[in-house]
Amino acid sequence: MKKNKMDTQEYQFIKETVKKQPKENGSLLRRLLMIAGCGVLFGGCAAVTFASVFPVMADREENTQQKIELTGSDVAETISEEQATERESVASVSEKEEKSLLAMRQEMYREVLKVSQKSRKSLVNVRGISKDEDLLNNSYLQQEDTEGLVFLETETQFYILTYEEELENLQELQVTFADGSTVQGEICRGDADSGFAVATVRKNLLNDSTREGIVVSDLTDTKKLGQSDIVIAIGSPAGDSDAVVYGMITSVSEKLSVADTEYNVLATDVQGNEDGSGVLLDSDGNVAGMILKKNENDGDNIHAVSISQILPLVEHLANKETIRYIGIYGTEITQAQCRKLGIDQGLYVERTQEESPAMKAGIQCGDIISKIDGTPTESMQSYYTYLQTKKQGENLTITVLRKNSDGEYAEKDYKVTVGER
Repeated sequence: MKKNKMDTQEYQFIKETVKKQPKENGSLLRRLLMIAGCGVLFGGCAAVTFASVFPVMADREENTQQKIELTGSDVAETISEEQATERESVASVSEKEEKSLLAMRQEMYREVLKVSQKSRKSLVNVRGISKDEDLLNNSYLQQEDTEGLVFLETETQFYILTYEEELENLQELQVTFADGSTVQGEICRGDADSGFAVATVRKNLLNDSTREGIVVSDLTDTKKLGQSDIVIAIGSPAGDSDAVVYGMITSVSEKLSVADTEYNVLATDVQGNEDGSGVLLDSDGNVAGMILKKNENDGDNIHAVSISQILPLVEHLANKETIRYIGIYGTEITQAQCRKLGIDQGLYVERTQEESPAMKAGIQCGDIISKIDGTPTESMQSYYTYLQTKKQGENLTITVLRKNSDGEYAEKDYKVTVGER
């Protein structure tokens, strides 16, 4: 019985144990149901909450994005301001430098005006009035304006270096001085080859004020100019009257070839034109050259003939003297060519003027003049100077080297009769 009782008790225990399990399962189910309910409730709340909060969050997100953009714009603006400040600083420096350069140029030009002031009082305007006839034989007047330079004063007259125009039919010459006074002038002589002339004005035609204001330029007070030397052009270098421009010498190797001589040409970087006229000054304000007119090789820049080289010509023109000539257009040959020919120096004949004494005597293009009256020729200038010592009708012995049929140079003498023009 005991055994059965025990079995029964164990069984009961087991039963109780088995019976307890369903209770636990029910509790778990309830718990699961509760959890599920809570989940559903939470999900619903979450859905409601998300539904209500999402627009706000979206709006905040948009605002946040917009804020980022604004922040980015602020940064950009900040950088832009910094760059702008830096650029303003650079621009300010550049502007200061530019102003400084402009100030320097302005100061330079003021100095140029100061240096040129004295010589500008030597300038005059020369107007030639000529009388011509048209196809119907009706007379009419032509006027030609150009620049002139007062270079000499005597007891009775002022002498003016100017440009040679068509003087054959000249009816009147009017000269206007720096103060605006205009009086009648007279032509001494002109030289068509060089294009220069000398005119005079009688002092008794001028009032005291005009006479006192005239400055006479000294043509003998000059210095030799070279490349890069500063020069000042006054007069009408580009066609405009009373102009002052400056620049520098770019070349001194060009030549102006005229009958029986040649002149050194001062090429500049100063803008001009074919009708330009006037005077070239050095950096001290002294006359250095006369501007060339209507020279085909000049281009747009001002070219001038060295004043020191035309002094002999100016002297002849001022004295109303005729110019001796034989009509040779030549140039000096180089030392290398002289060594090759076995001579010390020589002049190469480029051409002879038609119907000139040189052409009539038989001198030809390509000849090399080695001697004149037995004296070796040094330059075209020395040849010209010697020629001017002769009288019209005198004979010169000109020794030339000419190529023969064998291609060798042979020496030959020619007798040339001196003419005048």
